[in-house]
Amino acid sequence: MIKTSNRELFKKYNEQIESLRSEMVRTARLLGLNHPKVLYYSQEIDRRHNDLLRLKQNV
Repeated sequence: MIKTSNRELFKKYNEQIESLRSEMVRTARLLGLNHPKVLYYSQEIDRRHNDLLRLKQNV
């Protein structure tokens, strides 16, 4: 199994956060801020952000 470096993980999480943020904004514009999909994207962003924080703590 190939180990992913912390730098690569950091980049991956940031890219995921930006992608999720874009989807969240698009969905909110289409369906409204209170739609469950908007909440889902917000929670996923929080998860990726927590992953980033854990990664930084382990460096």
